[in-house]
Amino acid sequence: MKHYPIAILLLATSYLSYGQSKKEVKKNKIKTVTEQITESIGGKEVTRNDGYKKFNKQGEVIEEAEYDKSGKLKRKVLSKYNEFDDKIEEVIVDGNNHQIEREVYKYDSFKEKSEVLHYNEHNELDCRSVYSINGNGLKTEKKTYDAKGKLIQVKKYTYGF
Repeated sequence: MKHYPIAILLLATSYLSYGQSKKEVKKNKIKTVTEQITESIGGKEVTRNDGYKKFNKQGEVIEEAEYDKSGKLKRKVLSKYNEFDDKIEEVIVDGNNHQIEREVYKYDSFKEKSEVLHYNEHNELDCRSVYSINGNGLKTEKKTYDAKGKLIQVKKYTYGF
């Protein structure tokens, strides 16, 4: 019976953080969601942070934090969006706010993702992916190039209808 409130808390926070659609976040004007876990450790209840999300006015996640088992910040993901609600940048930082990686997203005139630039912890270009899109707006191919422009991978997409 002691664990019943804990189960409800866990269900409620997971529903809020993962169950809320962008539309619901926007409609309800949710600005942040904090996830906490309460556990029984050695007969004592201990509460710690487990996650955090911050939303912009359009309901997009602009900041997301993950915590380790001691409640210390493990990593944070910071996202930026353009006027069409397309993600244009994502930066991942560690618990000390040092960049782990960064991705920059580019879009074509049809607002389809056309290119992703991936940067390392020193903000140096690691690789670049270029997408080909067919007339229906579906990805047909992804070509990945290393930092020097050498093609290192081709991924093809086929669709069954």
